[in-house]
Amino acid sequence: MTRNLTQAVALAACVVAPLVVALAVLGGIGSFATLRHLAEPWFGPQAWIVPIGIDLGILALLAWDLLMEFADLPWPVLHWIAWTFITATVILNISAAHGDPIASLMHAAMPVLFVTVIEGIRHLIRRWVGLATGTRRERVPLSRWLLAPISSFMLWRRMVLWNVTSYPRGLQLEYLHLEAVSALHQAHGRWMWRWKAPLSERTAVRLQLAGAAFPTPQIPQQQDSDDQLIQAAQAIVARAEQRGVRLSQMDLAAQLRAQGHRIANERLRWLATAIGLRREPV
Repeated sequence: MTRNLTQAVALAACVVAPLVVALAVLGGIGSFATLRHLAEPWFGPQAWIVPIGIDLGILALLAWDLLMEFADLPWPVLHWIAWTFITATVILNISAAHGDPIASLMHAAMPVLFVTVIEGIRHLIRRWVGLATGTRRERVPLSRWLLAPISSFMLWRRMVLWNVTSYPRGLQLEYLHLEAVSALHQAHGRWMWRWKAPLSERTAVRLQLAGAAFPTPQIPQQQDSDDQLIQAAQAIVARAEQRGVRLSQMDLAAQLRAQGHRIANERLRWLATAIGLRREPV
């Protein structure tokens, strides 16, 4: 599939490239006389240098800009300067129409067509490079924006902040976030959890998302058995009760991992229930 797509793009480039060059040449010829006439008071017989120099400069800037896009090293300055010169050229050509709307439209037609084609090529290159490097962010579907605009905005915001390019991956992170926040709602209240929940629990929500968004390759390790976890957890809770400290689930997990025990987040609730660890009162 990828090979067929590459061949199709190469074929389209072979067809489009001569047309773009022809359009650029025709546009340059069309504005040559106007710009030469405007430059004659200052350049005299050498006035022809101005339109040719401007057209060659625009082509050089656009070609270099597209090359930078293809190398995934875009430099917007090239784009802006090229657009500035194209705009100035169009304005000068329109001024030669002396207010005639038909003539103004004809003067502006070819530059606008040329710019549109160049921007289409730029868009294709950006999408192509983004697919190859995995940096192109997939869009949130329009249907989701219409049905759930607020949650769609929050999903898009987290994809941007966490640099998540895959829409399904963004949905997975959103589910993990909602699950973690729902647990805090249940323990501390729907609105007061941001202030009443311990800092360790609020930080754990962000760390959990960070770990899911940027997974690091690890060597698979066998988790501790249920009996080992229960015995270690009971010992930790007993020591905490002797000091008059009530542990949360997050505190228990942190101390277990500090002792070298391996426990997944999904087993944490089961362990807390197994040893009778109570939640902090709301």
